[in-house]
Amino acid sequence: MSENSTELVNYPDKGQAFLPAIPMIPGNRVNLLENRLSSQERTTAVLLDQAFRIKDDIVSYLQGSKGHQQGETTARQLLENHIQTITSIVKKLSHDIEVLEKQIRTRDNVATGTTFAVQSLDHKYLHGFGDLRGRVARCDASIAKLSGDINIIRHEIQRLEKEIGGIRSTSESYANNLEMKVMRLLDKLETSNSEQSSHLKTVQGDQHHELQLLDFKVNSLLNDLQDQIQDQRKWTETQLRRSEQEQAYNTNQFLNAIKERLEAAEKKLEENVHLSLKLESTNKPQQYEMVLSQVKKYENKLHARITRFERQIWNELEEIQNEYRSGFQSIHEALNSLQQIQMTKLKLEKKKFQKDIKKIRCKVSELQED
Repeated sequence: MSENSTELVNYPDKGQAFLPAIPMIPGNRVNLLENRLSSQERTTAVLLDQAFRIKDDIVSYLQGSKGHQQGETTARQLLENHIQTITSIVKKLSHDIEVLEKQIRTRDNVATGTTFAVQSLDHKYLHGFGDLRGRVARCDASIAKLSGDINIIRHEIQRLEKEIGGIRSTSESYANNLEMKVMRLLDKLETSNSEQSSHLKTVQGDQHHELQLLDFKVNSLLNDLQDQIQDQRKWTETQLRRSEQEQAYNTNQFLNAIKERLEAAEKKLEENVHLSLKLESTNKPQQYEMVLSQVKKYENKLHARITRFERQIWNELEEIQNEYRSGFQSIHEALNSLQQIQMTKLKLEKKKFQKDIKKIRCKVSELQED
């Protein structure tokens, strides 16, 4: 036998697992179990192949080395290795079977949960399907109602189309009649335009004459107003002069009266002075003092009367001046108001005249357009 036939196969360590570790993927346990089963089948096939090869090696070695003690020992070692390999394979297979049973149980639990969830989903789907059937039935009813309404609307549209056709025919006949009337009116307008143009010429001549008369009236009113204003001014000036002359005459009379009274008072004072001198010459001091006191009293009374009389005169003069001023002011205001009234009258007449002219121009333009 060759040297390669007696060569031992290298087996894995007893502590090393035969099956590769498969990661747990949540949510995909069915595929996980299928992958583990396929990998275990492959590993068991490999181990069995190795066991049969060891067996064949032992048998071939025993057949080639009969009668030799060394061959028996090697055969015994190979047999022990073969037995150990088979026992390790059996242990690993039993452990893998237990693991697979646990995974199958978990898969069954997951399957029951999924079936329950599927049943609840089926119940929900059935309930939703029932609702959908009800909605579909309601939609069918509303569609049927809408189709009925559409038929009614279609009949109504047909009726309206017939009415519109009748109205169109009547409107066409009315339009034809209206065109005839319009043509007649146009003929009448042409004739009236010719008449209006002739009448317009006459109206223009009359209006021109009326405008000339109105202008003459306005000018005469203005001249009269100016004459009245001049007369009023002259009258006020004469009144002012008269009032000034009367005021000067009155003031002169008052001043003359005051002078006369002052002269009389001076004469009395002179007489009193003469009396006092006479008393001094007679050497009568008591009588002199009495006369002097009387003279002083008389002077005081006279001075008081003169001042009172002057105040009265000045007050009367101020009252007369105020009366004249108020009279002149009222006359001036009356003249101003009269002038304003005349100006407003003129403005109103002017506006009225302008409005009449505008109306005449509008009529003339309308007649020309016609």
